[in-house]
Amino acid sequence: MATPGGEVPAASRTGPEAVKDEDVALIVRAQGGDLDAFRQSVERFSPRIHAIAYQIAGNAADAQDIAQEVFMKLFRCLGQYDPKFLFTTWLYRLTVNVSIDYRRKNARHTRTRTVSRERASNYRDPRPRPDACAEQNELRGAIRQITRNLTMMQRKVFVLRELQGFTATEVATILQCSPNTVRVHLARARNRIKEALVKHYPHYMTRNP
Repeated sequence: MATPGGEVPAASRTGPEAVKDEDVALIVRAQGGDLDAFRQSVERFSPRIHAIAYQIAGNAADAQDIAQEVFMKLFRCLGQYDPKFLFTTWLYRLTVNVSIDYRRKNARHTRTRTVSRERASNYRDPRPRPDACAEQNELRGAIRQITRNLTMMQRKVFVLRELQGFTATEVATILQCSPNTVRVHLARARNRIKEALVKHYPHYMTRNP
């Protein structure tokens, strides 16, 4: 797990993505062959890994496969990790890259799953909705469909910044680009999503100005 050039030392980081002492301790123990520590690390990071994989791949089955591949690669490369550097940066970058590679290698199969999901989502229950929760879920589903038409860089930036809540600086570190590049692609992604919502889902725009 070679630490890329320009990586920010963990000790100097602040905010929600700063490495906690217990995280570092788990990784160091896992490096020493402690399988229980590795299992705890998997459990700790698994929800975020699955979320990123799902939002890039587009469906739960692919996200599960991606997460398994991420942790297999993590296990094989664990001995190369330098605790001086932020572990999560490398891990989330790995997740993004594995997700993209998986989509490219399984493009035909993924498209089949996506079409099936979209056909199912096109069904509209004629009965009135009991509350706003169902509408919010439908809006999130619409945005997920729209993000499939973004460029890969726009999609990566949008997923990490808007859906996963990383700061622009953290996204830049994960993707190994400048914060300005993140902001440019994020602005383009937002504009494309807004245009698609206006065109295909105008009722959301009138209710959510």
